[in-house]
Amino acid sequence: MTEPDRAAASADGTPPAPGRRSSLWVVLPLALFVLAGIGWTAAWFYAAGRAEQEIDSWIANEAAAGRQWSCADRRLTGFPFRFELICAQPSVAFTGPDPWQWSAARAHAVAQVWNPRHIIAEFQGPSVLKEAAAGRSIEANWSLLQVSAVGSGGVVDRVSTSANDYVLTEGGRPLFFARHAELHARHHPGADGNTLDLAIGLKAAGSGALGGGTQAAADAELQATISQVPPFQAMPVAERLRLWQQAGGKVKIEVAKLSAGGGVMNATGDVGLDAERRPNGALTLAVANPQGLMAALGGSGLLPEQATSLAPLLMAAGMPTTLDGAKASAFPFVFRDGRVALGLIPLGKIGPLY
Repeated sequence: MTEPDRAAASADGTPPAPGRRSSLWVVLPLALFVLAGIGWTAAWFYAAGRAEQEIDSWIANEAAAGRQWSCADRRLTGFPFRFELICAQPSVAFTGPDPWQWSAARAHAVAQVWNPRHIIAEFQGPSVLKEAAAGRSIEANWSLLQVSAVGSGGVVDRVSTSANDYVLTEGGRPLFFARHAELHARHHPGADGNTLDLAIGLKAAGSGALGGGTQAAADAELQATISQVPPFQAMPVAERLRLWQQAGGKVKIEVAKLSAGGGVMNATGDVGLDAERRPNGALTLAVANPQGLMAALGGSGLLPEQATSLAPLLMAAGMPTTLDGAKASAFPFVFRDGRVALGLIPLGKIGPLY
């Protein structure tokens, strides 16, 4: 076909030449990629704006509940695949009749674009807790502190906290240390929103300076369900306990274990408060190798060292059982009408807790 014939064929609507078709397949994907990038950028900045609004709304709701959150400087970054909130000098002030304030050096929170309900935050120490009424100031420090939270609409469904090399001090005096500490809380599945599952774990914990007496330090574990938990608002502890008691709240302890020096102690049971604010319920305490346990707790500062002499009495007074596969003694404590009894043996009276 001659050149004039090819030109005529194109004018008649026949398919374009192969060279033209190749150029189209190169340009079209590139154009779609550019459009997708523009769309993603617009969507990210729109979502970031919404996130800023949600943060401001959450801060306002917290303020109404008596918790004033603030940052010396707040930035939202993370484009293109994450949202990162960087807060310099975060602080929260609890207002009310017993005000106190908590602050830290820095907070860095991250959420993925495709799962904004799950937030992971890392805090930089030290943090300071100040109680204005008593004039107390307690400082905490750590090598790593992370918080993971899942929720929506300003309501947290579950939260987890993990810390390494955690130390509490007051006025330069060591109060508590733990090589590793964890806390997990969630709304109990299938129950009302006021029922919480709580789990706490401590590794190599004790009272005193980190590194001092760590061979005698203790491991601890708690698994419990708490019903009728009052709203998390700024209020004195006594008021919180009063509301909890009036609502018929209970603590169901599945595991409350303390391990040290080759010995183990574990408690299970259900406890609440009666109308006179006294403990009401039953706890069963099981102890294996109490001599080693009490010696270790005394060495870590968690128990007076003189308590070691009570170990033989404990093994003799309890009922035979097993704990973690070892021979143990069990002690069923009953709390009723302001009295405490070991089985059928009355031990004494207990007054109001608040």
